[in-house]
Amino acid sequence: MPLPTLQTPPAVVAPAPGNPEAESALLEAFDWGRPLPTAPSLKGSAALRYRWLRLAATFEPEHGLPSNPFAAGRERKEAEALRRLLQIPKEQRAGALKALSLHESGTTLALWRWGHIQARSGAFDPALRRAWEDRLLATGPALTCGYALRHALCWALAEQDEARFAQIRSAAGPASEPTVNGFQRLFGLLGGPPPLLRLWTLPGLDYRDLRLDQLGASRTWICPAEDGPIPALPAGTAWIIPSASGGLDERDASLTELLLAEGRSLASRLQSAGSSAHFAASRPAFERLGLIWFPILIELDGKGDIRSIRMGDAAPEKP
Repeated sequence: MPLPTLQTPPAVVAPAPGNPEAESALLEAFDWGRPLPTAPSLKGSAALRYRWLRLAATFEPEHGLPSNPFAAGRERKEAEALRRLLQIPKEQRAGALKALSLHESGTTLALWRWGHIQARSGAFDPALRRAWEDRLLATGPALTCGYALRHALCWALAEQDEARFAQIRSAAGPASEPTVNGFQRLFGLLGGPPPLLRLWTLPGLDYRDLRLDQLGASRTWICPAEDGPIPALPAGTAWIIPSASGGLDERDASLTELLLAEGRSLASRLQSAGSSAHFAASRPAFERLGLIWFPILIELDGKGDIRSIRMGDAAPEKP
């Protein structure tokens, strides 16, 4: 889950016929979680390739395979190779991943969506997960390369694997340096004292500057409060709720009217549930540390130093 942002996603309008523009619009809508744009008027191979991408964006990996829209040629072979990969035994997947061609954006997106579920469910062992990440990092649309980079970095941090981190950094290239540098900062926190954060207590809405070891828990769950019931946290777990807007400067001690309203709404929900948490109003404070994808689970050792950081794709789904 990315950091909340004030930016409003642009409206998706189906472009004039032309496969690259059409694919870009579909991928943008997929990334934002918006309805996919109406298919443009395309002909021949462009229409089939667009259909393959749309099938990749909409099929349910846990319930079935995307159908193959291609009648013949390289595209059909590639789509069939992907469909076979999704069905073969685990021990054959590493070789099939290496042999799989990824000329089509639809193939790459389908591979990402299927593999993400496999990794989340624990169906991938570490070696196969890394092979899948590396395959997606090597080629394909910027969107899926970015997804794979995030996934690989989150897991390298969770496993505290500096060799893997160095490998990812080398493969990612200069354009990814801002993201990679954020993870470098997080690696630097491991084994040391937790950082100081400006937090507002909930439901009281009193602010204090606190380190994670001062929250009275060995585990800190950093995650927005979604709609619905307030989750029950395991014993020894403190909850930090990042603001949906996060617009406060990390040095400010007073909440703006917008943030105060947000904090009061959270306080009311927590009070009704008999729970407590801390409200973090500054997005820049998290960005400075490299904490940019939620949820985040930080565990402390007996001395109060940071034992582990599991973020984003490598974090558990629940606290």
